[in-house]
Amino acid sequence: MADKPLQTGTRPRLSETSIAGGGADGDWLRAVIPPLRDLVRTSRDDRLFERVGREAGVRVPTHLVLALTRIGDFQPVRLSDLADQMGIGRTTLSRQVTDLVTAGLVERTPDPADARAATLELTAAGTDALRLIWDAWGRLIAELTGGWPESERALLPELLGRLALGLQGLAEEA
Repeated sequence: MADKPLQTGTRPRLSETSIAGGGADGDWLRAVIPPLRDLVRTSRDDRLFERVGREAGVRVPTHLVLALTRIGDFQPVRLSDLADQMGIGRTTLSRQVTDLVTAGLVERTPDPADARAATLELTAAGTDALRLIWDAWGRLIAELTGGWPESERALLPELLGRLALGLQGLAEEA
């Protein structure tokens, strides 16, 4: 199902008309930034996460999927380090981790480097749930892009990867 543009008024979106630059670069930027903005927004849409959860046959509350994913990516990881990496407050993340622990998806273990702290790791159930979620994401993306020419499908990972690395570099410079 295609994402429907949000219609909130009759004027053009400020995010589209404010993009600076004249000539070819300005035209290109005005063409690329709106779909990029929409991709980021849609990729975080709770309805999409719910769909992926249904496809995966996994019942992980939508607001916990990102924390579960990040723990899986960085385990073993301390809560404070994970909160910094995710850019969210420790209290918020602590509540999410408690929910994941209660669900049997994450376990806390004493940090061998600091007895006052704990590290977070996925349980076997958490690993299985995350694999099912990623498999479902893969099937949905494959389905959405299945009708694309192979040359476009082949180019997409490279281009997205280059853009992500560039944006990550900018974030790290901040």
